Amino acid sequence: MERAGKQISLNKMAKILGISVDTVKRFFGYFLDTYIIYAIERCGKLNERLKSPKKVYAGDVGIRNLFTGFRDLGAIFENLVFLKIKSKNPCYVLENSTEIDFLTEDKTLIKVKYEKELNEKQLQLFNNYPAKRKIIVDTFEKYLKLKI
Repeated sequence: MERAGKQISLNKMAKILGISVDTVKRFFGYFLDTYIIYAIERCGKLNERLKSPKKVYAGDVGIRNLFTGFRDLGAIFENLVFLKIKSKNPCYVLENSTEIDFLTEDKTLIKVKYEKELNEKQLQLFNNYPAKRKIIVDTFEKYLKLKI
């Protein structure tokens, strides 16, 4: 739950927990199958999607907060946006170590930045990325009005 909104490596998780990668994969699959968590791939060619870590999101932000507390409001906010758009099969964009949070199947690019501004690299990638529609969600009011 603490990794919600972040990339996750099953190999690193296995090492931290001191268990096999196969065991981590099995439990990760259980969590996905029961909708405790969701995972999205990196956008791009098959090679990039397979090699890149997935980003993970909590299926219920209340349960996430129960385990982790209300730390990292940006991650909580990103998780809420994901839950709102999950039916649009989002993936994440990563270019030159700069990330845009979501690209939906209808080519809507979404950057979530809770009460913060995009840095120069994020803004450049956001502006130059070929998408039909681009949305920056940086306030709760914009989240409430988000229609995809």
